[in-house]
Amino acid sequence: MRSNRSFMMAGWIALTAAVMATLGALLVAAVGVAGLAGWSDYAHRISLVPGTHLLDMTYQPSWEVRAFTEVCPRINLRHPERDCENVLLRDAHGPREDPPFLLPDDDIQAVSAHLEGRLLFDADPGWNPLVASLYGMTVLSLLVLAFMLSQLWLLLRAVSRDAPFTDQVVRRLRVIGVTLIAWELLEPFLWLFLSPKAWEYGFVRAGARGAGLELGSMEPGGPQLTWMAFGALLLLLAQVFQRGVRLEHDQRLTV
Repeated sequence: MRSNRSFMMAGWIALTAAVMATLGALLVAAVGVAGLAGWSDYAHRISLVPGTHLLDMTYQPSWEVRAFTEVCPRINLRHPERDCENVLLRDAHGPREDPPFLLPDDDIQAVSAHLEGRLLFDADPGWNPLVASLYGMTVLSLLVLAFMLSQLWLLLRAVSRDAPFTDQVVRRLRVIGVTLIAWELLEPFLWLFLSPKAWEYGFVRAGARGAGLELGSMEPGGPQLTWMAFGALLLLLAQVFQRGVRLEHDQRLTV
């Protein structure tokens, strides 16, 4: 009985998450249409509970950026270098000092840094193909997430009714697994036509020597093998449950 309540509670959590993802998709679509139609700008902060900060939602078009920079071999406390990162990896004893310089320790040294973040975009209200692509892909991602969460809710609801080995549970597992794998394969393909580079937006930079900032080629960087493996695991689990359904059916016929 307690396990049924646990599955039921998990199902309600999944349903709530699915509703929130759908609501988020609708809100992003609404502000995107408003911006593309010229009615508002593209930076929004929406409070789902007015007067509080409990359920605030912020969205602004952005893209992944990466920076590669060299680490200075030593730090000049009086005149820090501008063409490398002035950082040292400190141990319990701290770096060796040779005033006015700080020298790295002998056991391990930082030689370069790889930084990742987001480059936020803004544009004049009105139609822009890149902004439309970013909004559209965000909405589509949220809808796919909401769909998988709704399937999870239906699965947990079936299990909470003392029916773990049914065709419905097997079908839900397969749908979630196939959707997860298909989306991981489809999303990078879509970004080939919707990314800044696809819309011929170049990236011009002027910075210190040794430091480089560049746009990511696509979001989120290609198929995520971890999520695809998880989807394959769900499909395998569906086969196990399918075997359980057949055994239960044969047992009923025997009785």
